[in-house]
Amino acid sequence: MNAIRLLCVAVLLCLVSAFGPNHRLAAQNAPAESPVSKLTPADIEEGKGWYGAQCAGCHGVDGSGGMGPNIRGAVQRRGDDWMFSVIRNGIPGTGMGPVSSLNDKRAWQTIGYLHTFTAAGGGEAAKGDAAKGKAVYDSSGCAACHAISGAGGGFGPELTIIGRSRAPKYLHNMLLDPGKNPPSDPGLPERASNTGYLVTTAVTKDGHKIEGVRVNEDTFTLVLRDASGNYHSLDKANLQKIEPQPGKSIMPNYTNLSAADLDDLVAYLSSLKGAQ
Repeated sequence: MNAIRLLCVAVLLCLVSAFGPNHRLAAQNAPAESPVSKLTPADIEEGKGWYGAQCAGCHGVDGSGGMGPNIRGAVQRRGDDWMFSVIRNGIPGTGMGPVSSLNDKRAWQTIGYLHTFTAAGGGEAAKGDAAKGKAVYDSSGCAACHAISGAGGGFGPELTIIGRSRAPKYLHNMLLDPGKNPPSDPGLPERASNTGYLVTTAVTKDGHKIEGVRVNEDTFTLVLRDASGNYHSLDKANLQKIEPQPGKSIMPNYTNLSAADLDDLVAYLSSLKGAQ
């Protein structure tokens, strides 16, 4: 009888041990369930609307990219929490700022809709030869304004990881018409909805004209950077006219390139993705 009691006590102790502190610790360390798993089909449909209104302009209606990168399959590769952080906080040093118009619920609905994008059919790949495109880049004087890994000029956008942040079709269109859809300036995250490369002409009260890209502007001051890289801090009280020139760019167009050279240059730019 005593032997039976001892056996029962031993079994009970084993059960308590199995569901004791170690079991609770394992439960605490289990990954939290993503809010996406609780979304309804109606939520996903709402997310489609939020994506169309807030994201498609940069990332394309199908997520294949444009001014922003191809994001097809990104949420599957990087995870829901990563995508939520990008939407709410942006990515410092890029044109991706916080999407303040999406609250938490809308952000999760948008992420739910992103799950409907697969990597398949994720946009058009660059068609040219990147090695030949490097030669076109060098011979076209691009390095006078743009830097790659610290080498080159600082007037235009940094290109070190341009292949990760811009789709080939956007690069192609930008080279042909740089003023049509200029990028935002990552140096001005608080004004991400406005381009940082807006060409502006200021005319002083004595008739002096200054043209350059707008670097900063507030109620009292306008700062322009001219084509030579010189900065002009202008007191608005001393100006008679400020003329923004949307559609114009300091960057020249490259319509003089052959179709093959243009494809090669796009392929080279698309290959610039920095350290992977």
